[in-house]
Amino acid sequence: MDKSILTLGGPSWINLVNTIYISNKQEIDILANASSVLQWMKENNLVRESDVLALEKKKLLDSLIVELQSTRTLCNTILSEIEQNRKLSLRTTNKIKSAVEKLQGSLTINSESEKLKITFQGKTIEDHIMYGIMDSIINTFENTSLERIRKCNHEECRLYFVDTSKAGKRRWCSMELCGNRKKAAEFYSKKKKK
Repeated sequence: MDKSILTLGGPSWINLVNTIYISNKQEIDILANASSVLQWMKENNLVRESDVLALEKKKLLDSLIVELQSTRTLCNTILSEIEQNRKLSLRTTNKIKSAVEKLQGSLTINSESEKLKITFQGKTIEDHIMYGIMDSIINTFENTSLERIRKCNHEECRLYFVDTSKAGKRRWCSMELCGNRKKAAEFYSKKKKK
C-alpha cells in the first residue's frame, strides 16, 4: 500500500473517508485489515505510543474498527451534504454532537515542547482516537472554506481532499496518482485523433 494514500485528504476525518479507494480497478478498504488500520491511525497521529501495544489485542482492535466504520459513514454523510448543499443538515450536526458528547476524557498539559498546550486524553483508546477524528471535523469547519473541500476530478477516483493551494484550483487528490494519469490519457487521446 502506498503510504501517501493514508493522509492524502488532509484532516483525519477526510482521510477516514478515503480508507475506501480504487487501486488497479479494485476497491480497497483499509479498515478491512487490522495492520492497515493500525498504520492508518499512526499516519494520522491518532494513537499514542502507549496505545499501540494495547491495540494488539484482537477484541479491542475489532471494536475500534467497528467504531471507525460507523464514523466513516458519518464522515461520508458530511461530505455528501457539503457537495450537495454547501452546509450540514440539522440531523447531521446532531449526529456529530452526539458523537462528541459520548466521548470521555480529561484535559492535560502537554509540556514536551517549549510551549505549553492543553490536550485531550481519552479515558479509553477508542475515546482518544474518536476525539482526534471529531476534533478534525470541527477544526476543518472552523478554519476551512467549504469550497476547498473537494472530490478528485479523475473519473476513476473517489478520494476527497482539502485544497490548500494558494490559488484554490487544485483538481486532483494527488498529481502523482490522478493528475498525471488524466493528463497522459488526454494526451494519448489527442494523439490518436490525429
